[in-house]
Order: sequence, then C-alpha cells, then structure tokens
Amino acid sequence: MDSDIEYKQALNKALVILKYNDRTCLEVRERLLKNGFMDDTVTRVIDYLSEQHFLDDRRYAEYYVTCYSSKRSVSRIRKELEVKGIENYIIEEALEEADDSEALKKALKKQLLRRNISDISEADYIVKRKISEALYRQGFQADKIRSLIN
Repeated sequence: MDSDIEYKQALNKALVILKYNDRTCLEVRERLLKNGFMDDTVTRVIDYLSEQHFLDDRRYAEYYVTCYSSKRSVSRIRKELEVKGIENYIIEEALEEADDSEALKKALKKQLLRRNISDISEADYIVKRKISEALYRQGFQADKIRSLIN
C-alpha cells in the first residue's frame, strides 16, 4: 500500500477514534496498530496529532484527575493513568493538587451503608478494621483512613 494513502487512512481512523472521547497517545497508537497500520505510519499520525493538539497526554491527565479525584483514590488514579500510557512526570504534575478526601468520605459512607451503620462511632473495633481494610484496598492512604475513622 502506498505510504501516503496509508497515512491518510490512518489519520482518518485516528480522527474517528478521537471524535467522541479524548484519548492518550498510547491508546490511539494501540488502536491504529490493531487496525493493521504500519508502525512508522502510526508514529507519523501520532506526531501530527500531537503537534496539532488533537492528542495531549498532559491535558488528558489533568482532565482525568479533575473528573475522578472526588470519586477515586489518588493511587488508583495514578495506576489508571499509568495503564493509559501517561508518563510518570505528567501524572505527578496532574496529581500535585489532587485531593481524594472527598472520595474517601464517600467510600466510607458506602461502607457504612453496606453494614447498616449510620455513623462510624457506632461500629466496634472489628467492623472499623474491616472498613479500614476495604478502604485501603481501594487505594486510600492508611493515615488518612485512620484519621477519618478515629
């Protein structure tokens, strides 16, 4: 296949991929490779889309943190962004001002509801420990959990 034709097809496919949702460079790369485009063509498309700001991993990470910091722990967000191919220094910059305390409070309320408890002070030691362990597994920091529960 002629490289210019393949480039145009890959670019069109990438634009369709980006039409409804913002994506990371890695996500677009994987989708294009999965569709059978050659690696050098995919690299050219990714470079072009990045230059034109259709793809911007920093913007993606900042928006992701904004959307999910009130619903998920910082460590969970970090892991999800790593899986999406965002570089660590971009993740750290995006998470600099993130605060998951609201997400922790929501998660605690959910744990209390599951146990038919209206307030954490009603829980005994074993229930508090189970709730703490559940919150820790969700990626919240142990010291934040302790201060909220005590």
